[in-house]
Amino acid sequence: MSPRAPLLLATLALITLWRLLAAWHGHVELYADEAQYWTWALAPDWGYYSKPPMVAWSIWLGRALFGDSELGVRALSLLIYPVTSWVLFLLQRRLFQTHPHREYIAFWSALIFATLPLVSLGSWLITTDAVLLLYWSLALYFTLAALETGRWRDWLLLGGALGLGMLAKYSMVFYGLGFLALVLLEPRRRALLRDPRPWAAALVALLLLAPNLMWNAQHHFVSVKHTAEIAELDRSLFHPTAMLEFFLAQFGVFGPFTFATLLLLAARPRIWLGEPRLRLLAIFTLPPLAAFIGLSLLSRAFANWAAFSYVGGSALVAAVWVIHGRRRWLIATLLIHLLLAAGMYYLHDLTGLFHVQLTRRNDPYGRVTGYRALGAEVALRLQAHPEARLLGDDRKLFALLRYYARPYSDTARFLNPSGELNNHYALSADLRGSPAGDFLLVTQDKTPGELAAWFTRVAPLEPIRLDLYPDYKPTYQVWLVSGYRQVAPALQHRAGFP
Repeated sequence: MSPRAPLLLATLALITLWRLLAAWHGHVELYADEAQYWTWALAPDWGYYSKPPMVAWSIWLGRALFGDSELGVRALSLLIYPVTSWVLFLLQRRLFQTHPHREYIAFWSALIFATLPLVSLGSWLITTDAVLLLYWSLALYFTLAALETGRWRDWLLLGGALGLGMLAKYSMVFYGLGFLALVLLEPRRRALLRDPRPWAAALVALLLLAPNLMWNAQHHFVSVKHTAEIAELDRSLFHPTAMLEFFLAQFGVFGPFTFATLLLLAARPRIWLGEPRLRLLAIFTLPPLAAFIGLSLLSRAFANWAAFSYVGGSALVAAVWVIHGRRRWLIATLLIHLLLAAGMYYLHDLTGLFHVQLTRRNDPYGRVTGYRALGAEVALRLQAHPEARLLGDDRKLFALLRYYARPYSDTARFLNPSGELNNHYALSADLRGSPAGDFLLVTQDKTPGELAAWFTRVAPLEPIRLDLYPDYKPTYQVWLVSGYRQVAPALQHRAGFP
């Protein structure tokens, strides 16, 4: 075993324990997408409206092992990130096996990745990125192994990592951009285009993705359409402000020192271009990152969309610092990352200690605050009207109430008069599929006139008012409705109902 392996394993275990205890202490509510993924996990499938299935499968396993609390829902994410760090350690040991500082490079690569702001926050959440980054790191490892040995086994394992990565997030396709750059930058690799083994790896990946493609074919290719919609590829071109926002956000995602170093390496390719090991890491880091910076200029890109670039990015930056003797930079970066994590984890404790008044505007957790209380109130209303089922008209609110109003929300339905397939619940829980009976509608934007056009009976109940912040006291309207009027047959057909 590597002499630094026990130290790394102990460090990763301590970091994970710290994050677990901090999450238990912080008791942060699920945000809307997490709640939606939780509803997906109730019925494991090969696909869902907006994402491939791996995140739902992860939640299903986490719930089975650790229960249905927020910690249980997010458990797999907390455990996956240290595994990814370990894979990165193995990758660097193999890549730099002849370097005198191999162990040092591998250790710091894993540790920097494990403490990235992206990872510190991601460990508290359950997102598609957690599993994607694991399979991206495995793809890097098996790419290196396949290039070294040429064995069919390594190429097929690479295909497996790529296929499972695609089932985690379609962004895994950008791995191909790195592979293409590898072929173009290293003439001796161009023979790979005529080698059957890489094509066999691609076939394995496609076979693993095939069930998801079949699911999409059976559901109007909603995932493909949604992916195009969120990228807003149909907008007017050139948005320099959006690109600047995305660019600056990367200092927060990857860390200030690490991203600044990555920019330096991009600007000065002579540092890594002539060193095959650094070049390999740069090839799978810089082209995908550049692609998303370009996308942010042409349409839009969220800050985490280039997250997979920072697997290789962590390894690249750490290796360069070790090779050039930048020990202080390594230590300073680690301390900064840990301080940023502590600020995230204990924000409410710190603001209380220094008597800082939190508002919806200045509380980073403001968007995920109040739904636990709202769910409890809605559950009480459903108890008081046992004949009624929960009804929602907003995807995010519906997902959160499905989770926080349990078990009274188990039979909830989604109000979708237009019949458009614009979210998961329009696809899976449309009221038109089961319109009979009474419903308790919780909404913020429906008027009595609108409801009267859709239901034969509309009775207002006492609204639910929450006192969350000095500047935010939301009110939710509650209606008892029944006698849903069916939409026009054309709309039913378009929505995929008989």
